[in-house]
Amino acid sequence: MTMNVYKMIRLVIGTALAIAGVYCILSPSTTIAVMAWIVGIFMVVHALSKIGIWRERKALGFAENCELIGAVISLLFGAALLISNFFQTLVGTFIIYVFASWIATLGVIRLLVASNLRRLQADISVHINNYNSQMINGALLILVAVVIFIRPGMVVSMIGIFTGICLLLFGAEQIVTALRE
Repeated sequence: MTMNVYKMIRLVIGTALAIAGVYCILSPSTTIAVMAWIVGIFMVVHALSKIGIWRERKALGFAENCELIGAVISLLFGAALLISNFFQTLVGTFIIYVFASWIATLGVIRLLVASNLRRLQADISVHINNYNSQMINGALLILVAVVIFIRPGMVVSMIGIFTGICLLLFGAEQIVTALRE
């Protein structure tokens, strides 16, 4: 695939995620009813996007293998939610802990990526403006995951809105990334 095809895919994925995010924010009760599907699809789309980014970076010679591992984990969690009737039946409790685990994993991976970007910046004496936002984003993701693990009942009423915000942010990230190319 050429860079233009990846750009178009990112724009389509980003737009779809952003629209889904706005819908989830506006109707969180509907979001809760189909949470397993929404989160499963979001995880799979996120994973496929990250795998595409990893492939592009690998071709350029600076792919982060921990990002690929994170994408595979997202893909596995997402597939489990989409294809397993057992997991869909236990969605009330299970989705909260899967969601928290996934968020914690992404947070740790973002911290690792930020650390590697900072080290890369020091090694090649080039300014990389992304590592601070990656570090902050990773720390916030871990904090949110800890709150979910400690107080899952409190989160149940807010998870539809939170999912919408995440979808909207990841959609915006895909759109911005595509437009920068």
